[in-house]
Amino acid sequence: MRISFLRTSIAAIACLAAALGIAACGGGGGGAKKGGTLTVLDVAGGVDSLDPGYWYYQSDYQELANSTQRQLYGWKPDEDTPTPDLATSKPKVSNGNKTITITIRKGIKYSAPLQNRTVKTADIKYALERCFLPQVGNGYANSYYADIAGVDAYKSGKAKEISGIKAPNDTTLVIDSTKPVGVLTFANGGALGMPCTVPVPKDYAQKYDKGKTSTYGQHQVFTGPYMVENNGKGKITGYEPSKKLTLVRNPSWDKSTDFKPAYFDRIEEKCCFDSTVASRKTLTGQSMVSGDYAAPPVAVLKSALSSRKSQVNIDPSGGNRYIGLNTKVKPLDNVNVRRAISAVIDRSALRTTRGGPNIGITATHFLPPGIAGFDEAGGNKGPGFDFTSSPTANVPLAESYLKKAGFKSGRYTGSPLLTVADNTPPASKTAEAFQAQVGKVGFKLNFKEVPHETMLSKFCEVPKAAVAICPNFGWGADFFAAQSFIDPLFNGKNIVPSGNVNISQVNDPALNAKIEKAKAITDPTASAKDWGDLDKEVTSQSYFIAWLWDNDVVLSSTNVKAVPSKFNSGAADLVFSSLK
Repeated sequence: MRISFLRTSIAAIACLAAALGIAACGGGGGGAKKGGTLTVLDVAGGVDSLDPGYWYYQSDYQELANSTQRQLYGWKPDEDTPTPDLATSKPKVSNGNKTITITIRKGIKYSAPLQNRTVKTADIKYALERCFLPQVGNGYANSYYADIAGVDAYKSGKAKEISGIKAPNDTTLVIDSTKPVGVLTFANGGALGMPCTVPVPKDYAQKYDKGKTSTYGQHQVFTGPYMVENNGKGKITGYEPSKKLTLVRNPSWDKSTDFKPAYFDRIEEKCCFDSTVASRKTLTGQSMVSGDYAAPPVAVLKSALSSRKSQVNIDPSGGNRYIGLNTKVKPLDNVNVRRAISAVIDRSALRTTRGGPNIGITATHFLPPGIAGFDEAGGNKGPGFDFTSSPTANVPLAESYLKKAGFKSGRYTGSPLLTVADNTPPASKTAEAFQAQVGKVGFKLNFKEVPHETMLSKFCEVPKAAVAICPNFGWGADFFAAQSFIDPLFNGKNIVPSGNVNISQVNDPALNAKIEKAKAITDPTASAKDWGDLDKEVTSQSYFIAWLWDNDVVLSSTNVKAVPSKFNSGAADLVFSSLK
């Protein structure tokens, strides 16, 4: 999951939270009550799209996915395995783990204008297919569903549907893959708990899916407890990009068929505030929670922990923060130069730019705690590489690696390296600290600070921009599986011209083959070992500098019982939260 600049709990962090008196998982105490209006304050623009086939960012999940739609499998706020939602039970796996059969509930209705129509498995089949349409712009289908039989023919235009997805009747869905896929079973993860399984009626939506960009999101029909305010005739009225999003109750929703309590009568997202303003409004106001920012400014957090502990939830993010190094830009194609940068980084000092120990644990490798493969890669201690083991800078070690790379003096003497950073705190403070740290061994940077969106869309996620270093990256699990970390970021087949998250542009055939092998493993123990070994390998190659396994912070007003989500860490689960 792409996290906002921006799941299993870590015992050490839980103890820290308890010691500080910080509210955990259940919010600030008090009973839940039905009704009322909740306001979500956003900083970075709120949701990215109304289309369920596109949803991939934290705010999309918080404000739309879990609230307005139902998918095959959903997520309870305190669990790290998905719960049957539209499905009646876990999938049945057969044919050597290559065939999955799922039965869905009868009688789940859509909102107006299809309020007399019920969800059928053909709608889920089309939903999965449209996630491969360029005009939908999905960011994960190729990582998790590409091995379904018939995908290649569908993507190339040789077939009008995906042959490996079948709906033999209205309540049975059958998925055939060309090989076992761990994340399509419940052994390793929950790719069937992603928004691509939100039902989309083909005969209704297909007309909106034509053209360069699908407009289905502006006309969608809803299955969840809430819906985006609309005119009842298929037109959204409650959404203005980067301004507002209004959710109201969905009259077609039947509570008896759903595990989500959905206490609020109305949810209003408001944007776009300065993070200090948003944080203070939430803490001093009524009926508010923090939205699309993972933590308040350092000074606000410090003050809140001192005087408003019951309004602060600090939980492990299930993700990391890292510095991306582009191996296509010299001299970063040299592993010893990359290791030198890793050795000279003061991870503790970088953590201070975001709030200090309260905000997480300094990282020694890529996979975060709570993800299978973390322990196999060395746990908190890490794989034992000298260039990642110290939380503070080791200048002599960095100099020794630069000598191995051909810099006889132990100092970098080459041209300045293009480095593009986010221009707003705390990310800007992190980038500036990084610049000072690498300067200790002679690195000069062509340092640019730009707006967050520009950093991604014009520089760091565009290979042609040839950015050497991107210091403000973070990644969170799409679900609780190591594949959702390693595959998108280090598999060469995922390098694309724009929206590229393989920042290092790693395309090593041997590494690609190992990733593909690991993806096919369905045994949890064997899978954890292989992903742990892959974590060691990418860490050894220093394709990145992981410096923090971070915590996310949820702020709430005094009258709100905010329930944080493990699956979408850093956000209050709006269908389980309530007013006190």
